[in-house]
Amino acid sequence: MQEHIRQLFSENIQTMIAAGESLSGPLENAAFVIVNNLVSGGKVICVGEGATSALASHFCQLLLDQFETERPCLPALALCNQNNSLQHSHQQDYLARQIKALGQSQDVLLVVSSSGSEPSLIKAVEAALTNDMKIIALTVDGSGELSGLLNQQDVELKVPAHRRARIFECYTFLLHTLCELIDMTLFPQQGDL
Repeated sequence: MQEHIRQLFSENIQTMIAAGESLSGPLENAAFVIVNNLVSGGKVICVGEGATSALASHFCQLLLDQFETERPCLPALALCNQNNSLQHSHQQDYLARQIKALGQSQDVLLVVSSSGSEPSLIKAVEAALTNDMKIIALTVDGSGELSGLLNQQDVELKVPAHRRARIFECYTFLLHTLCELIDMTLFPQQGDL
């Protein structure tokens, strides 16, 4: 069993190294997109589906509250993809309906996808594009339709992993890194740790 534990740590480390090599540029771009939109009066709207919804909410909370240092609250909103009062026919476009109502062109949609093919997230991205919002998408290798919707102004953080556990570990690290980069850019004296 201990050998298996060591293999899990090794697999995590290898995934993180591969992600660090492929995502340092896109991470920097994502941070600049968010910072520029916040400075322009926009907000970050965060969405996910299922377990990735918890990651989206976590990122939102870190922006609203603080990451590692005290700083002013940053405008962020995590959208809920569950509402029992909706009829079944609207369940897949519930996130999209919220984005159509709340999203504006100076906002950023941060979408966390575990497969790139979740219908509710695809519809959410389509709604964001209709509202001229920029998109930051956390996706995986082989992501389907969601990746194909992104424009040049958007940023895709594509994790080089296939095991669900490694993907979620990497997503958490990417979101924390984004928070740190945002804080360092907006509040440089507080971001220097």
